[in-house]
Amino acid sequence: MLVDSEEELAMGLRSLLGLISVALAFSLVACDTDKAQKVEPETRGKRGERCMARNDCATGLACIGGVCAKNEFEVDVSAKHCERGECGTDEDCCGDRLTEAPAICDDRVLVCETPTLEGCIQTTCTDATEPTVCGDGFCGAGSCSSFGFTCMTASDCHDVCVAATGTCSLSNVACTLDTQCTYYQYNAGQTCGGRICNCANPVFDQSDPLCTNEDCLNVCNLRCQDKLCVEDDSCETDLDCPATASICDGGVCVECTADDECEEDNDETCENGFCRRGCEFNEECGVFEECDTQSGDCVYVGCKSNLACILAAGRGQTGVGGSGNVSVGSGDDARLYVCLESEVDPSIGVCRIPCENDGNCSQLEVCEAGYCKFVGCVDHVDCRIYLGIANQIVTENKPYVTEAVCTDAPPTDDSETANAN
Repeated sequence: MLVDSEEELAMGLRSLLGLISVALAFSLVACDTDKAQKVEPETRGKRGERCMARNDCATGLACIGGVCAKNEFEVDVSAKHCERGECGTDEDCCGDRLTEAPAICDDRVLVCETPTLEGCIQTTCTDATEPTVCGDGFCGAGSCSSFGFTCMTASDCHDVCVAATGTCSLSNVACTLDTQCTYYQYNAGQTCGGRICNCANPVFDQSDPLCTNEDCLNVCNLRCQDKLCVEDDSCETDLDCPATASICDGGVCVECTADDECEEDNDETCENGFCRRGCEFNEECGVFEECDTQSGDCVYVGCKSNLACILAAGRGQTGVGGSGNVSVGSGDDARLYVCLESEVDPSIGVCRIPCENDGNCSQLEVCEAGYCKFVGCVDHVDCRIYLGIANQIVTENKPYVTEAVCTDAPPTDDSETANAN
């Protein structure tokens, strides 16, 4: 009986092990099958729908900022750009108005706008022999030390007999001799005091017809510069100039006209109307600039390596030189910057993050050869839309209209995005 029981037990264990082996085999097959499967969403996101990865979006879309968006556009870059055009001559800016005031208006500022004389300070003075005290003014009237009569000199305080009238000069009593005058006895001790410089402009008169003369008031101060009507910043006298460039030289406000008007102790010289000290070391110049020791000028040379751009961007140093600027956005990693050839001058490097697709660029740019480029224009109508030129009104003070021009001429500072106001 015992032998049979042991054999039955052994057979049962073998059966159990077989069942476990079969179950394990099925389990392994199932795991391999699951591993080989690729999970795909039933429907992929359309433009504007939320996403977590590119695979969540439909073909042709990328997951940008958690939203399915198009990142490649079939837009060709035009070699032309947009510029504003307002004038060809000064007359285009001014219409029928005079560009210069007639000669009759030369004294208008003095008569209508200058109540006090230039260089005159209201301070105490004694007599007219001190012209430097009052500048362009004069020593005004004072009062006599006795009796308060108005005077210019001490002699004005003397009561004397005036033969032509037969009366005393101050007391007005009848007389034939000085001694008969009431205040004669005080003449010897009289003084004229309390005199103050009179700074009043004797010709100042706002009621003068010159102050309302239309030929003087309605002078056009616009000038045509680079096809735009701008305020004339020229000068006629030093008074027309600001403190930073206080000398009117040939109609232009400058800081200096000769070296001795600059700080010679600081090795400054007068160049093109302004005091400057030439550089000696590169450290005196801006980022991506070097000192030209012969001219003393800081010259923009651009970046020389990707590392230079990474270091500049990482330190928030924008550099100089127009298109050479490093512009660090809030989400930009400095390590993305590389030194690329400038589109303006291939011999100079500029720090930029190369674009990979149109989605890296602004709405009016597309990615071309690693650069975000303005889409440009084909005709003037494109530029009118881009620059928002519409509903203009012509007036006497603005006789011109702004035109939109699509041109392939070299861009100016006022072209493209600078003009999109």
